[in-house]
Amino acid sequence: MTLKFDNKEENKNIVSKHTQVILASSSAIRKQQMINADIPFEVIVSNADETPNVSKSFRAQLAEIAMRKADVVFNKTSDRGMRLIVAADQNIVFDGEMYGKPKSIDDARKLIKNMRGRKDIYAYTGNAVLLADGNEILESTNITDISRMSMEQISDEVLEDYLANSKPLTKCGGFSINDASFIHLEEGRYSTACGMTIEIVQEMSKAL
Repeated sequence: MTLKFDNKEENKNIVSKHTQVILASSSAIRKQQMINADIPFEVIVSNADETPNVSKSFRAQLAEIAMRKADVVFNKTSDRGMRLIVAADQNIVFDGEMYGKPKSIDDARKLIKNMRGRKDIYAYTGNAVLLADGNEILESTNITDISRMSMEQISDEVLEDYLANSKPLTKCGGFSINDASFIHLEEGRYSTACGMTIEIVQEMSKAL
């Protein structure tokens, strides 16, 4: 499965006026997940502190960062009425280590080379969704969902082509299941592997 992207700035799902659903992220993939789910939304980037508390588990770290993002946007919009605030944070977990966006192409290359032929690549995605009215939070969900992925035993040529054309420095672990044909979902939700567990948003948006 691949996310279908619509590059039109004026896409009908993203509106300039206030909506009841606010995405606390500038991520292109998360925007597209909302569009594909037919959820009208606006974007308010939180610029929250994303420094992980390494004394906590990977699950707890990502859930906490997602909630920081949601809390910032909740406070920014406290003068509004009923609304749903959606935030997420993702890292890749492999061989007991957690990886965010690589700092260099060489870092991405080394990591992906180590992942070749493996079936134990995990996407840990922290989700925070707040149903709020004014300065009151009526309901909240804050969980880290996990999906397991596999990577084909790709050649160096395939790897170099991907690194050259896919903007790996913008993706956790240097890759995305959405645009890497050699990555496959083995267990869990596809949306979680992409970057946000959209099913949580869909369920909570029913309250609006």
